[in-house]
Amino acid sequence: MSRRDRRMLIEVARLYYVDGMDQTAIGETLGLSKSGVSRVLRAAKDEGIVQFHVVDDEEVPRASTLEERLVAVYGLRGARVARDQGNMSDPLEGVAQLGAEVFQELAPAASRIGFGWGVTMQRMIDAVPPRRLASGTTLTSLVGGMPTVDTGPSGNNMLVTLAERCAIRAERFDAPAIVESAATYEALISESSVSTALERARASDLAFVGIGSFGRGTSRLIVEAMHFDEAEYERFSAQGPVGDLCGHYFDASGHPLGDPSSHRVIGLSLADVRTLPLVVALAAGAERRPGVQAALISGSVDVLIVDEALALGLLEKADTSTETGPETSGATCPQCGFPLTAAH
Repeated sequence: MSRRDRRMLIEVARLYYVDGMDQTAIGETLGLSKSGVSRVLRAAKDEGIVQFHVVDDEEVPRASTLEERLVAVYGLRGARVARDQGNMSDPLEGVAQLGAEVFQELAPAASRIGFGWGVTMQRMIDAVPPRRLASGTTLTSLVGGMPTVDTGPSGNNMLVTLAERCAIRAERFDAPAIVESAATYEALISESSVSTALERARASDLAFVGIGSFGRGTSRLIVEAMHFDEAEYERFSAQGPVGDLCGHYFDASGHPLGDPSSHRVIGLSLADVRTLPLVVALAAGAERRPGVQAALISGSVDVLIVDEALALGLLEKADTSTETGPETSGATCPQCGFPLTAAH
């Protein structure tokens, strides 16, 4: 199917299912017969452009008390905690759904929305239902393409999917996220296309990122993709990596690591992320606690979305003397004004 044909399927499906136009009106608008519109809608279903999901009446159950404690202990602007649903439940499912809800609440007030990459971002984006955002809204990648590993979907592909669903534009970041040498890093970072992509990422007024924990999942595979030699790996390990955000590693105090890992990632640094107006971070699983806690300490996260087990781990390990955050009764999002720690 040509791109032009696919755009027709998307446009007809959007007018019918999102905007609520009837088939006759769509036909008059696009110069199609009513039967032609019906055929296009069937084709959109066959191509997977139109998908139907049965949604329970219940929203994702939330642990509001844990949300309030996270805000207070870590000085966050807001938090969402998905309640655990039993031993057989996937903690990432609830976290992804809450992330999709926060996206729907915040995206209408944003002009440029940045995204990290990986499994967590993919699951969140999959959970965002079709909705039309303002035509000037743009999605952009905060980091280059994911390493060629099965557990890390490409940021470019994810954003194109989400942009089509929201009838907006996605910008590409055509560079690898991870390179194998400092020389390659220096060569790529000097390319005008890469520097332009980084400037666009720095201009994001809202960002969604996943937090990795060193040695687990995609975070482990990122290190493998860097292809350190023995001496480089020793230097890397000696710095005490505990987690990563957008591929950049940090220690338990939230300090970014230096060489060799800092010159292997094509994307926003931790310092860049801290300058963004609003950063929403997602993570699931109690085993992610070291990386998530260090990310919170680094000051890179404004709104945290986690599952109940991870939230409990973060609170158990927290130094209660750090409880200097805002009062939870007044913690509201600066963009849309809703209380992030209250049921919405």
